[in-house]
Amino acid sequence: MASFKMPGRKALLLTGATLLAAYFSATGALVNVLHARLPSAALAIDANDPVALVRDAQIRLTTGESLDGGPTQIFEIARRSVLELPINAPALRLYGLVSSANSDLAGVRGQMALSDRMSRRDSASQLWLIEDAVARNDVAGALRHYDVALRINEPTRALLYPVLTDALEEPIIRTRFLPYMDEPAPWLESFLRHAVSNTRDPRLMADLARLAGGFPKGNAYASLDTDLLRRLVVENHYEDAIAHFRKIDGADPAMLTSLQLTDASTAEAFKPVSWEPYSIDGISPILVGSETGGIELESDIEPGYVGPVARKLLALSPGRYALRAQMRAEGFGSSGSITWSLACGGGSNLLDQTVGMSGEFAVSGGFTVPSGCPAQILTISARTGFNTGGVTLVLGQADLMRGDGSQAVTDPAS
Repeated sequence: MASFKMPGRKALLLTGATLLAAYFSATGALVNVLHARLPSAALAIDANDPVALVRDAQIRLTTGESLDGGPTQIFEIARRSVLELPINAPALRLYGLVSSANSDLAGVRGQMALSDRMSRRDSASQLWLIEDAVARNDVAGALRHYDVALRINEPTRALLYPVLTDALEEPIIRTRFLPYMDEPAPWLESFLRHAVSNTRDPRLMADLARLAGGFPKGNAYASLDTDLLRRLVVENHYEDAIAHFRKIDGADPAMLTSLQLTDASTAEAFKPVSWEPYSIDGISPILVGSETGGIELESDIEPGYVGPVARKLLALSPGRYALRAQMRAEGFGSSGSITWSLACGGGSNLLDQTVGMSGEFAVSGGFTVPSGCPAQILTISARTGFNTGGVTLVLGQADLMRGDGSQAVTDPAS
């Protein structure tokens, strides 16, 4: 029968050391799991965990809970955290915020700068640094911290995009923003899309694009010119829309003085300088090839529809003009009609011609562009009766000529 021997001293020490190491390993792992999400629980295990110390103080301050020692206690928390983890941007930022509250601006700037050098992944530090740079009129510094904040934390974009959009109203900020247009950051495309859609004045975004020599190249930015053109037209900034169009790569200035339907004049990228068919409730457009090899605009229109079919922006110089268009329709009723109207941008009507629908029909009329009318908007509208099963309307050809019809129209700025 084998005898049982008590473990020796060395064996006991080894066993105890192994168990102790396992304990500290387990508790250390648990602290690492808890210190960001449940810092109070982590501190119950390790009262000196540097991450939990700062995170617990941040949560308590955010929720309005007072700390018994006030600012002195917060300084002590930051000090203990830094002693445990010297490269510790959150602790320095906590220290800086309390210094700021105590009007120690020089001290907080130093702490925030140190926090920024240690780690640029702390969003709150970057937000403070943005505010401080703005207060000091350091535009380049503010934009640099915007760049860092927008790169490291996508959720901050919802906060910073509107502020940066408003900031671009200042000419100096648009100028200082140009390096970010030249070397696009990961956030630039989504920001420009936000700014074009939400700026109080789209002309300022057109000015930014002009200063930068256009929006950045690439498929991600391809629709920005179209979005900006539409906003400019919707808000009656017709001259600015035309000026922006002339700066777009691949834009043909002949489109500004022509009604012909071609690949270029129906291109999506240039609407509404190119033909822009309406696709709204009651009407569905499609561009189709004609028998002669050209392009036609075909629209399926529901019974009882009253509204626009298509529009186009023009820049005709002062003078007398003649317009003629060839159209056809199917399924029309006796009350179906088409109206071609031309107006000075944001001003008076130059042409308002209505004709009844038929199998094949023409729309023609003369008009005069007065001085002081550098931009014109052409709109085709339709009216269909309720006693139809739906109308198919086709615009086959449209032309503009000088007053007597003998001279072609050319771009006044060419």
